[in-house]
Amino acid sequence: MVGWVSPRLGVRFELTEEELQIYRPDGDRFLTFLELDQQRQQERQRAEQAEAQLEALRALLQERGINPDQL
Repeated sequence: MVGWVSPRLGVRFELTEEELQIYRPDGDRFLTFLELDQQRQQERQRAEQAEAQLEALRALLQERGINPDQL
C-alpha cells in the first residue's frame, strides 16, 4: 500500500513509522483531525480579533460624531 495511488480517487497513500499519510491528487497532504481542529481554532481567534478591531473603529468614529452605519 506504500506509495499506492487510487485509480478512482487519485489519492496517494504513504506509510511512515508513525502514521498513514494520505495525499490529494494535487499532491497536498490531507490534514489530520488534530490539524484541522487547530486550524479551526486559529481561524476563530482571527475572526474574534477582527470583530474586536471593527468594534473599536466603530466606537472611535462615533466618538468623533460620525455614524458608521451611514458611510
